[in-house]
Amino acid sequence: MKKGLLAFLSFCTLVFTGCNSIGEKDTLVARVNGEPIYKEDYAFMMRVGNIVPNTEQMRKASGSLFSRKALYTVALQKYPEFKDQLAAHNVSLENYLLTFIYQRLYSMDRLMYSDDELAFYYDKHRDQFPDSLAYMNLRDKVADAKYIEANQDSLRAYAYQHRNLADSTAEVKITDDIKESFVSDHRQRIVRETGPALLKKYNIQETEIQLPSAEVYYEKHKNKYTTPNGFVVYHVEAADSSALAKRFKGKKVDLKGFMKIASKFSENKETKKAKGYVGKVILGHPLPYGIGFVSNMFIELDTLADGAVSSILKSESTGRFHVFYRVSAVASEQKPFDRVRKTVERELATSANYELDSSYVLVTKNGEPVIREKDVLAAYEDNPMMIRSRRSHDQVVSSLALQLAFATEAREIGLDHSWEYRALQRQSDVDYVIKLYRNKVLSQVSVPEDSLKALYDRMGNPAQPTLSYEQSRAELSDWFTIPENLMKRTYYYAEEDYLPKTYEQAKQNVFESAFLKLRSGRWDREVVSSWGTAKVDLFADNITLMPQEASPEQAMRAADSLYTQAKNVEKAYLAWDGIRDRYVDIDSVAKKATFELAHIFSDRENFNEAQREYKAFYRTWPDSPDAEKAMFSRGFILTENLHLNDEALKVFDEFKKLYPKSELNESVDWLVQNIKSNGKLADDLMKKIEAEE
Repeated sequence: MKKGLLAFLSFCTLVFTGCNSIGEKDTLVARVNGEPIYKEDYAFMMRVGNIVPNTEQMRKASGSLFSRKALYTVALQKYPEFKDQLAAHNVSLENYLLTFIYQRLYSMDRLMYSDDELAFYYDKHRDQFPDSLAYMNLRDKVADAKYIEANQDSLRAYAYQHRNLADSTAEVKITDDIKESFVSDHRQRIVRETGPALLKKYNIQETEIQLPSAEVYYEKHKNKYTTPNGFVVYHVEAADSSALAKRFKGKKVDLKGFMKIASKFSENKETKKAKGYVGKVILGHPLPYGIGFVSNMFIELDTLADGAVSSILKSESTGRFHVFYRVSAVASEQKPFDRVRKTVERELATSANYELDSSYVLVTKNGEPVIREKDVLAAYEDNPMMIRSRRSHDQVVSSLALQLAFATEAREIGLDHSWEYRALQRQSDVDYVIKLYRNKVLSQVSVPEDSLKALYDRMGNPAQPTLSYEQSRAELSDWFTIPENLMKRTYYYAEEDYLPKTYEQAKQNVFESAFLKLRSGRWDREVVSSWGTAKVDLFADNITLMPQEASPEQAMRAADSLYTQAKNVEKAYLAWDGIRDRYVDIDSVAKKATFELAHIFSDRENFNEAQREYKAFYRTWPDSPDAEKAMFSRGFILTENLHLNDEALKVFDEFKKLYPKSELNESVDWLVQNIKSNGKLADDLMKKIEAEE
């Protein structure tokens, strides 16, 4: 997991050896807060993730398994209602999980052999397979070998079909490429034929959806078939915006006065004759008489009253400038059905989404209802990013029907009792509960409702202005609780992006970036804390756990050791960055982490990031004893590494004013003189050193 602070396990060969290289998969190897971890969890992880034992990849995956189990138990303890939600979720997910087991592992991976058959074959033919890999890493290759051995006649016929036709005398050879292609074709045939065959076997059929008539659909969606809003307007056009501005500067112009200006000064020959009259203009359409698109016109005129004059607006089509006079608004009108009949019929046939009662039967099995519209709605709810359309609806229905077919067959052959299904079910439970928990953590509200409402009334959602109050409660709560050090550090790290606004003026813009960082750190803290406090019982001597993070002090000691003793700059960066994010509410920790990260960036020669971090440090914590060092370090980097001498001089000037008695002033003076001499001082010094050597 993140920052390398979570558990990893290193299993010796004992765990992955035995008659099928795993041993009894239901053997218990550990408990995390009472929740079991089995050998089959590792076997599943190895097979699905193609993870090799005794590697860094395996250690990371093992750490994730333990830490996520800890997070799962903490989530259920804090929110017992998750258990009911999980039970309901599992009912709807069962067919999907069984389909995964059937397709991914039974048919594709095992080529429809049992695990015992393949394990037995592997033990008899170990010399055919690399010693460096475990059975679980090779199971698909074992299945390939067994299939080839059992289908020699078909393989020879396949090789003959794919012989070199250009050479009639060439010998038919069964090469490794031929074998690979032979098995690949078999897999593709399974993919192509199994689904339709199972749908037919279990008499699973999609029902024909009865669409409403065009008239009924039109009546239900009349608001879709209206003319656009618009305005009746006059205008004055000019190529020079400043000249146009002079015509209206300080004047309160009525329609008669506007027409007079248009007839005398407008540079549009066609409308000048009509004293600037343009007529009715419609939103989303170009204006006539060569004016073209003036999109901002509709936005501005919508805020004005009848008889008002717009500001100077530029046509996107011509680049010329216009002032408009709003005579009146033109309301949208309902289009009669006869006018839009063909449009409605076309939408019904192609793009209109289905609007069905939740009990509408979509799929039957042996003539009995098995999938209804409520199941499609549940799929949409589980996948909020999915766009609701006819196409996606049809895809969901077809997918659910296929899942039912595969799941029925999976139960028929006992896959619902397999070790793979048990392992997948446990993994699915953990994933779902963690998803629920993460949503809770990220959207937590810890501020009284009246304070939230008052803030929303004053400024809306400070991060996402389009959201309603109910949708905004989490962001509003974050506005009240976000640490000041995070806000200031965000601003000063990227100050040039916010200028000319001061920190106070730019707070809302800063929050838009900072609140995401806040939530990411908040979640990271939950992940690390749940593992740090987990009770782990081990039932195998060969399992080793990394230390759990019990406190920010312990984390800082570990990070400091990585930097000062192990000299591992990259790992130190990850450690300090994670510490700052998850303990941002502890000001002293955030301060220490920021200072250390500035040093690390400098060591990595990421000089721009280093000077940004130093600046953020001394601006956010100006009273810190280290602020003086941070300011000097930034100035040094600006001149010596980034060659931004003007910026460096500003920093050194500020340094002299803030720290007149600093021991670093002598160095500052030398650097300033070197800048002003265009580097001559440094050159002379180097020559002197070389001469002395």
